[in-house]
Amino acid sequence: MKNIGVFCSSLMGISSEYSKIAEELGLSLKKYDCSLIYGGGKLGLMGVVSKNAKLSGAKVVSVVPYYLNKPSIAYSDADEIIETKNLFERKKEMVSLSNIFVALPGGIGTYDEIFEVMAGYALGEHEKPLFLVNTNNFWEHLLKMLSFIEKEGMIRSESDKIIPPRSMKNLYIVNNCKELFRHEKFNQIS
Repeated sequence: MKNIGVFCSSLMGISSEYSKIAEELGLSLKKYDCSLIYGGGKLGLMGVVSKNAKLSGAKVVSVVPYYLNKPSIAYSDADEIIETKNLFERKKEMVSLSNIFVALPGGIGTYDEIFEVMAGYALGEHEKPLFLVNTNNFWEHLLKMLSFIEKEGMIRSESDKIIPPRSMKNLYIVNNCKELFRHEKFNQIS
């Protein structure tokens, strides 16, 4: 079984495409023998993906800071609820429990989680892939920024002899759930 760490917003965003992709991902998890590891919320896209994962019969694991574990915020129907001290500990727990990461549209917290996974991979702390689901071209600006910082020499090049140049080598871009579940790298993970 794959443990999919999903990063996404606790808001719905302005495009209905965002909730559609969250619903599709949640409903597809059981079919592809995946469990959901996520930030524990019932609001926004987090709520859409978790409720639909539960509907599909997939295992849902909520990893939530204690101060957000409130009936108005947290998804109480999760199969397992893991409380953490803070957001840093939540990220650490999610990285530990997950063997693949999928990012749906999100805000500052989602970006933080993406960069945490990318930095950990770059420094050899884990070998886990990260998929950005580029619904409605949501991640285009991030991809342009990554390209810019690489051109500016702020991402290690192949010629670096001190630290292996692993940055961004665990990053995969897909446009929808069909591409995600068919992706060669996704299917290499068990």
